[in-house]
Amino acid sequence: MTELERRYRWLLRAYPRAYRQYRADEMLETLLATADNPRRPSLREAAALVVGGLRARTGVDRLGSRSALGHSALRLSALSLLVYGLTQRAGGPIGVLVTMLSEGPYNPGGWWFIVIPALLTIALFAAAWGSYRLAFAAAILTVAAQHFSANGWDLSFWFSSVYDLQDAMLPQFWPALLASLALLRLLRAPRTPVARPWAWPVLGALAVVALAPSPINGWLDAPLMSLCAFAALAVITAPVDARMPIVASVLLLAPALAQATYLLGSKQAGWEIEVSITAILILAAIMVMTLAAGTIAGRRQARM
Repeated sequence: MTELERRYRWLLRAYPRAYRQYRADEMLETLLATADNPRRPSLREAAALVVGGLRARTGVDRLGSRSALGHSALRLSALSLLVYGLTQRAGGPIGVLVTMLSEGPYNPGGWWFIVIPALLTIALFAAAWGSYRLAFAAAILTVAAQHFSANGWDLSFWFSSVYDLQDAMLPQFWPALLASLALLRLLRAPRTPVARPWAWPVLGALAVVALAPSPINGWLDAPLMSLCAFAALAVITAPVDARMPIVASVLLLAPALAQATYLLGSKQAGWEIEVSITAILILAAIMVMTLAAGTIAGRRQARM
């Protein structure tokens, strides 16, 4: 085995094993026949092989059309929003559990802190397995439960000018509502088999928990920095998978809407405004740039 062949075989490891078993020899033969340097692949060639392998692993190369890519991005957006909603609501159950373990029996004064995460969990796993009707129902129930937990059972409070915006001012309100809208669109799409349905609840949860501002990762003190890092990572991965910037832009919509609603509600109630319009505009600009990166990359990948 020559040095060039050994290097090519090492680069081809970026592709899934099943893919290599089927096409590795053919690809290797073509690469060796067209190589310019008899000792090592060029940097551009190596990058193309690695990116192609990662695309094969994410499955984006099998989507085949722009509509299929859009459908997949919508599904991943719904899943990401549900995971994000769970991270926003995880503080309640975790805090109660820690208190019970350290201090004994504890009365939390209500059960919404368990009901809402439970509904989000049902919606997440139902969507991951392709049961969009169940996921949509659970997401809608989550929105209703959030409203009840914030405003109580007295419906007269629901329609007053300030109380109508009270829960919408909180960032944890929006993920379930936005996920419901995404799932509503998925209900009309033809159902397709879902490969590795467990992967997104696990890997997606790790990514969102690590980067999206929530009570369990400490990013709440610097949410804008966290969201910028999240968007930057998504843009960097756009050449590999165009769905990631689209998902990131949808996730950024939740805190942006919360900030805008807080600004509106504060003006209505005459409160001292703690949110600047500049921060909202920065979030909006990041969203637009991230979405543009995903759209451009999606057009290129749909033609491949």
